[in-house]
Amino acid sequence: MPDQLSPLFDDLRGRALPQVRPPGPDAARRTVHRRATVRASVLAAVVLAAFGTFIVTQRTSGGTVLPAASASAGPSASSDLEPGRLDEAGPSASSEFGSGRLDKAEVAAALVPGATYTDEMDASGQNVELEAAEGLYRLTVGCSGPASLPFTIMLDDQVDQDGVLDCTDDGEAGDYEFTMPREGTVTVVFDQGGQFDAYALKLTKL
Repeated sequence: MPDQLSPLFDDLRGRALPQVRPPGPDAARRTVHRRATVRASVLAAVVLAAFGTFIVTQRTSGGTVLPAASASAGPSASSDLEPGRLDEAGPSASSEFGSGRLDKAEVAAALVPGATYTDEMDASGQNVELEAAEGLYRLTVGCSGPASLPFTIMLDDQVDQDGVLDCTDDGEAGDYEFTMPREGTVTVVFDQGGQFDAYALKLTKL
């Protein structure tokens, strides 16, 4: 009986040994190389996925990939500005600081009933010409504004007299008499020192 089973056991052992015996050096190297390749592939995939997420985030936030410092500097640079503050302050500053009251032209005209000429001074001097016949005249000048208003009365290009009004917000007026030797032109020359003043004139023959 044992002699009959021995060939069967020998055949079974020959078939099973290749599967049970540890692999040789070549097989082991192939296994290690394959595992290293898999690890490298997995690591590369993780890095690519992270980089792709960063690019998508930057593009959706501003359309351009910027360093973190540059991207955060933009809002802080403009956050201290308050749009509209200067525009709101502009009209009040120009109408109340240094230029007199807003209705100064009306105030000046009210000081000279029947005024025939009214205007406001700018940065340069102004000349006003009034036609007059021979005779005695009274020139009434009224003003309102932040500065004194100096002026000169000329008769046909000849200086007759100088005057000055201390203009205030409430206004001031003065009368100046002269005689026209013949028909001609009365010229009132306002000096640029009265910048921003409003004035009114009336020439009356006496």
